[in-house]
Amino acid sequence: MQQSDQEIYPYKTDEIDLRALFNSLVARKFLIGGLTGFVTLLAIIVALNLTPSYQSTSTFTSPDDSSITKINELYLTSLTKDSVFSRYLTNLSSRDLQKKVFIDGGFLTTSNPQNNPIDNVDLFVSGYIKSVKISPPQVTSREIALGFLVELPYSISMQGAHPENISSYLRELVDLANSKTITDIIKLNELKISNRLEEISLERDLLLEQAEKDRFSQIERIKEEDAQKIRQINDQIDRARYQAKQSRLNQIVVLIDAAKLAKSLGIIENNFKLIKGDGASSDLTIAIGENKDLPEWYLYGEKALSEKVELLESRTSDDPFIPELVTLTNQLNEVQNNNLLETLETRQDDSPFIAEIDKLYVEKIKLESRVIAMIGVSSMQLSQVALIPKSPIKPNKRMIVLLAFIGGFMMSILLALIMGALKPDEKTPA
Repeated sequence: MQQSDQEIYPYKTDEIDLRALFNSLVARKFLIGGLTGFVTLLAIIVALNLTPSYQSTSTFTSPDDSSITKINELYLTSLTKDSVFSRYLTNLSSRDLQKKVFIDGGFLTTSNPQNNPIDNVDLFVSGYIKSVKISPPQVTSREIALGFLVELPYSISMQGAHPENISSYLRELVDLANSKTITDIIKLNELKISNRLEEISLERDLLLEQAEKDRFSQIERIKEEDAQKIRQINDQIDRARYQAKQSRLNQIVVLIDAAKLAKSLGIIENNFKLIKGDGASSDLTIAIGENKDLPEWYLYGEKALSEKVELLESRTSDDPFIPELVTLTNQLNEVQNNNLLETLETRQDDSPFIAEIDKLYVEKIKLESRVIAMIGVSSMQLSQVALIPKSPIKPNKRMIVLLAFIGGFMMSILLALIMGALKPDEKTPA
């Protein structure tokens, strides 16, 4: 029986007297209320002094087909919606561009209304724009499985204490990134045109240089061919003159022999009068040979033959007696005065004779006069402009005060319990 009482006693001593505990808390109600109120009041003061933070968001999608068509009208440009939109996103996320918008847009002044001195402007700007965030569209696995054709927008957001500033900044950033993307494409096109114009100029110079070389080569060929022709004609002329000279010398020998024969036969004078007086023709024959022409010694006589020999010996040039010499001389003059050669040598500009230069010139005119109006062309489609936020996203002042109230209340109860536990029990015997 004694053992049973001993076993029951620990359970009785470990029992918690809820009424006593409640009475202990009621007895310290002012402590609980005061501490809870103090913590809540402190939380209210802190919440009221916290700087509110606002968020502004703008959404956009890839450019429309008309803009891409207009862009691809540029020289040697073949871009897609994705490539143009990718360039836009790259410019939009560029920190350098974001800083440029911040400084050039005057946000350095509007974000510092107290005009406090700024030791490091770059650090100040970086801290201000660090909240700029570009978010891709959130596509669920269900939407991917369904294969929705509707293009979901990208978004850019920014947080800050001045709602007008962040919304205005986002609008300018979106616009500048768009204009810079289009400007970069136009500049790239202008660079391509400039490079092509340089190539055209170089090709034209090379064509002219090659044409000049070809013309000089043709001149040399013509000169060489003409020189060969001149040598051949001169050789023919020399041969004709040599033959004429040999023929004249041979004729002199024949005439000398005939004159000697006439002298030996006593025929000094010519017999033309005798032939004419007999009524005979000039083709008379003598009796010593049938069907034979009259010999020169008989027909002319020694005196005429001697005079003819003198004439032949005193002749300085046989050219008038060479019939083919006229033709050869004309051929020689024609070769020596080659009109084609003279034309090629006096030509100052070969461009009219190069068909490729005309094509290059037409291309050059088209490139120089190529003007593509890029009005209305955009590298993205704006779905939602950045509006001025009406309410801050943080801090949540009500939540701060509520959490402070609950925390202060629980902390005060815990403190009251601790104080009650440390106080000596009045019923316990000494």
